[in-house]
Amino acid sequence: MILWLKHLALGVLIAPFVTACFSQPFQPPTADADLWEKPGASHQDVVASMLACGEKNGSGIDPNASFQERAQRFVCMKRAGYTRRDGFDICALHPKEPLRACESAQ
Repeated sequence: MILWLKHLALGVLIAPFVTACFSQPFQPPTADADLWEKPGASHQDVVASMLACGEKNGSGIDPNASFQERAQRFVCMKRAGYTRRDGFDICALHPKEPLRACESAQ
């Protein structure tokens, strides 16, 4: 009985280490240009549309942008006919302040 518990305890201790070897930890987030899609649009079209909507680059990361600015850029892409592969919708979030861009999009 005791030997069985030792094997079980050893298995429980080793399992996280073994599963960690098969996962991909610390992966960077997917760039926004890879998440937006539109029928017939190439990757270059997506990046060009993002830039036209005010993004600084194809990553979608702009640490100086306010939440309002990010919402405005998001709505601009939606109006251009793009959808997100991950289903994200900034207008569905419930921020402390109303998003003016989302109000005008409705």
